[in-house]
Amino acid sequence: MKQASMRIGLGIVLCGLLASPATAAYITYNFTGDVDHVHSQLTSSFSPSPTAMSGFVKLNMSDTNALGNVGHYTVTDFNVTIGGYTATMGTSGLVEIKDGTPGLDRVTGTINAPNGPNVNFLAPRLFDVQLRGPANTFTGDTLPTTAPSISAFTKFNRWRLVFGPGDGKVVRGTVTSLTAVPLPAAVILFGAGLVALAGLGAGNWRQRKTSITA
Repeated sequence: MKQASMRIGLGIVLCGLLASPATAAYITYNFTGDVDHVHSQLTSSFSPSPTAMSGFVKLNMSDTNALGNVGHYTVTDFNVTIGGYTATMGTSGLVEIKDGTPGLDRVTGTINAPNGPNVNFLAPRLFDVQLRGPANTFTGDTLPTTAPSISAFTKFNRWRLVFGPGDGKVVRGTVTSLTAVPLPAAVILFGAGLVALAGLGAGNWRQRKTSITA
């Protein structure tokens, strides 16, 4: 009985810790795109000319929205592949969702100093995505757990991988798909609860088996 009480207490403590405000929730957006331009100084690493881009960005959903109708969300992980070139998370990253600007809904994603190979002595300086659609594309400035269709962004659609110094040396194109894979804190808590219950059940089964064989 004493061991069972200890297991129950431990389960309660564990669930309490996971349910605390410190528990972050994350969402990953997978994206693909096409390539419509490669600067002449970058062709050595993007040859033959790539036709497709793919990647993902992971965001902290627990970030507090700021500045009225603009949501700011920190990027915690990032990866992009263009042909045979791959860049990963840089020094920092941010995604902004702006609802009604005016008459436009906008998404801007920025990764500063992505981690990737230099090309012709030029370092990757910036990866960004800009999407703009009509005012009904979003219902607010919170991160959507179901990504809107790319076809909704009829006003502007562009991604860029910028090499520096300067802004002109870019690989760019348009985003062709966007999907969301949420992992909210509630899912983490639910999984931890199942583990705690399974442990408690196993302990009770061992206790019953011991009393039967004694």
